[in-house]
Amino acid sequence: MTRTASIARWYSRKLAGVLFLLLYSLILSAGPAAAHGIHASYSTITVRPRQLELIVTFNLADMDAHFHINTDADPAISSEELHAALPTLYAFIEQHVTVAVNGSPIALHREHATLTEDVVHQTFVNLSFTAPVSVPPAKVSMAFDFTPFEIFGPNYTNLAKVVAGDQIYQGVISVQNLRQQFVLSQPTSLRTQLGQFIVLGITHIFLGYDHIMFLLALILIGGRLWNLIKIVTAFTIAHSITLILATLQLVTLPPRLIESGIALSIVYVAAENFFATDVRHRWKLTFCFGFVHGFGFANVLRELGLPTQGLISSLLAFNVGVELGQMAIVALLFPLALWLACQPFRRPVTIALSSVILLFGLGWFLERAFHLSFMPL
Repeated sequence: MTRTASIARWYSRKLAGVLFLLLYSLILSAGPAAAHGIHASYSTITVRPRQLELIVTFNLADMDAHFHINTDADPAISSEELHAALPTLYAFIEQHVTVAVNGSPIALHREHATLTEDVVHQTFVNLSFTAPVSVPPAKVSMAFDFTPFEIFGPNYTNLAKVVAGDQIYQGVISVQNLRQQFVLSQPTSLRTQLGQFIVLGITHIFLGYDHIMFLLALILIGGRLWNLIKIVTAFTIAHSITLILATLQLVTLPPRLIESGIALSIVYVAAENFFATDVRHRWKLTFCFGFVHGFGFANVLRELGLPTQGLISSLLAFNVGVELGQMAIVALLFPLALWLACQPFRRPVTIALSSVILLFGLGWFLERAFHLSFMPL
């Protein structure tokens, strides 16, 4: 072993130790945090003989970030603060959400609001509306305008559900599909549902700038195609395992810990690019980091809310979408990496790009670990 390789391995071990200590400190103080800025909400429409009920559920942290519900120094939102903000929250739904029965928009009447908490202690506010119906609905539709996507970002998603007797109809409202219509005599086909979750997986990767940075850092240093295939395959296997375990709630970790860990994985790989000369070991590295990223994907699905019907199929469909997105990014970047590997300026460009990625990783870590907000992405 050369002296340069020995020094590189020594720095690698030291860096891994520092990152482990940072993660350990987060374990001791872990709290809730949003996963990848997904900003998911849920809508449940219950059809009764003479009445339709709509419940729209938002992550309270998302609503607080925009509407400033918390008005004092206490980080917790009190019942008084929530009560004061309810007119604004209800008005937001009334202005930007349209519900139609048999093709005609209906007027929604405000009812009560409640708070609920999920398994990782994220708080949600449930806004309830009712509307009278004179005849049994044959079609029910729900539509969003563009404003929520301007506020919460293009990866904002609403999982809409219609309950009519013992039938459940489900669909996804996103920036690509602002309106969902449910024909109550025709259950949502599994094929349509799987297609929606594949698109969600692809969208998550392309809007998940941290995952893109992670892939770019892995590809930058070059190497043979076979090494890259092993890296991607190891990453896929690892995150698929934790995705399934965490989404089915067999294993759960605090979102703050997971998201900070993803940021630190970016820091590590980018920093390793400064001195690594042999990338044949990276499939082992990405296998370990894949477990962390899998928990991140699971947090996305937990926020989106998996359907009650075809749960496993929808989970796998989302994973397929994630893989398609990753392979598209790899297919785009790998030829550039090969070209760069043949250029005399390869080393300074690699160092410069890795430095940018490292700074983004550090910025995301500080944001996620300490509840800050200063990153452009």
